[in-house]
Amino acid sequence: MSLSSLVRETWLLRQRPQILTGATIANWNSGIAPSGAAGAALATIGVPGQWYRLNQFTVVTAGFNAAATVYLRSYMDVAGANRLVIEDDYVMPQELVFLSWWFDAEFYGPFRVEIFSDQAIDDGLAVDYEYRIKDW
Repeated sequence: MSLSSLVRETWLLRQRPQILTGATIANWNSGIAPSGAAGAALATIGVPGQWYRLNQFTVVTAGFNAAATVYLRSYMDVAGANRLVIEDDYVMPQELVFLSWWFDAEFYGPFRVEIFSDQAIDDGLAVDYEYRIKDW
């Protein structure tokens, strides 16, 4: 290993993640998400054939109706297909839903988060999110 590649790898290990934020307005109750399930896609990170690392994905759920149960689904590429890997439900009111990994998790291909609310009043709600990503 050359000195320049050792310096580069040491720098990558110390790299801090980039913090990205966004918001999505969708029909969380009456919509149809890319998976074909009820709800809508909140965000998709990455593209096919790309490696990256995530260590956090946070959804701000404070705007959902207080009577709602909000379902959060996560999809990632597994064995050549984008598949459901986590599904959980959250009873409102709740401020945040926090998807986290103890260490940076490596992903290859798209990682998508979908949301379904069991309350029609939540259609058209702007849902904020934040994630932390490293591009190596």
